[in-house]
Amino acid sequence: MGIIAIIVGVFFIIDPPIVAYLLGIVLLAYGIMELINIGME
Repeated sequence: MGIIAIIVGVFFIIDPPIVAYLLGIVLLAYGIMELINIGME
């Protein structure tokens, strides 16, 4: 799920309406946190 969130986040950042930037940043942050969580277990 974390990797999917990162990929979708990058696509939203590439397609540049303001809402897409914000959503992309949120998805990237969520994806990174998920990957860190998986690494901690």
